[in-house]
Amino acid sequence: MRMGWGSEPGDCSFDPPPRFATLERRMSGLALEAWAASGGTPVSGFTDHSMIIGDIGGAARIDSIGALVAESFHLAIGMALIGRPGLAAEITAACDLIALRSLPVPFEASLAAPGRALVLARGIALPLANGRDPAERVQVIVNWREVLNRAATARLRREIGAALRISMPKVAISDPFSPKSAA
Repeated sequence: MRMGWGSEPGDCSFDPPPRFATLERRMSGLALEAWAASGGTPVSGFTDHSMIIGDIGGAARIDSIGALVAESFHLAIGMALIGRPGLAAEITAACDLIALRSLPVPFEASLAAPGRALVLARGIALPLANGRDPAERVQVIVNWREVLNRAATARLRREIGAALRISMPKVAISDPFSPKSAA
């Protein structure tokens, strides 16, 4: 049986397409690349967006935390994350997965806080090498964006609409192709 492209199965007579280099831009992707290059040691360069979690199979306590994460999510050194809502719950779930299998765990969450904007968080939990398996500590690197909730979005649309109605004069536009203008 002869294959259409060559004499053997898998033998092709054409060149494969060129490979294009891609540049990772997301913070969690950059952190994963740095973690892999470091051999599983803590990643530097993400100080404000990073935290180290210890006792990952238990209470998941914060050993260190960046100032920006601490301020934005009301977290502190020594705080146990287990049983807390919001970002703490997402980190606890990631730590539980790492306790079972020492592999990086990406996560995404949308967090609603009363009186605040909706927070969209994306991060990665990285197991830290300690010479033993499974890991006992995890470095979490998280980035977030705040977006308006529905009520704030509706209010903003009304305000923009009112401003546009006030600032734009009404000009009569005649359409030469309109059936009413044909005489």
